[in-house]
Amino acid sequence: MKDFYTEIYINASTDKVWKAFVEPNQFFMAFYQADIRSTFKIGERIEYAGVFQGQETVHIYGEIMEYEKGKVLSYTDHPGPMYKENHAELKSRVRVTFEPFGQSTRLTLTNDQFTKNNPMQTEAKQWYLILSNLKTWLETGYLMDIPNQ
Repeated sequence: MKDFYTEIYINASTDKVWKAFVEPNQFFMAFYQADIRSTFKIGERIEYAGVFQGQETVHIYGEIMEYEKGKVLSYTDHPGPMYKENHAELKSRVRVTFEPFGQSTRLTLTNDQFTKNNPMQTEAKQWYLILSNLKTWLETGYLMDIPNQ
């Protein structure tokens, strides 16, 4: 299984990038029409959920593996039930770190530990689009105009 790894540099403070990534009503609300929901306690649930086609939908869910406010977020990752019938079997790990880089932030993201034959592995490349849009939003205040895929 091939792992996904990327790092980007965002011209915003680490605190601002962290909040945009994990706080409710921030970036993922704009991008997925979803909100992050979690207590961020190790072993507890995390989900990105929102309304899709008029119904409450869990896009991604998992369990918190590592959490250090402002520095690292790691969780198991499953696609939501609407995406894959065998969603509970399809698991990977997402680990995101946030580091100051001068007055900017180095955000590093790894998506790995994919279960065997996990089709989500080929979809991990969507992180490039997600993080590019996050960077654009934090630096300009605008979201990218993303065509329907």
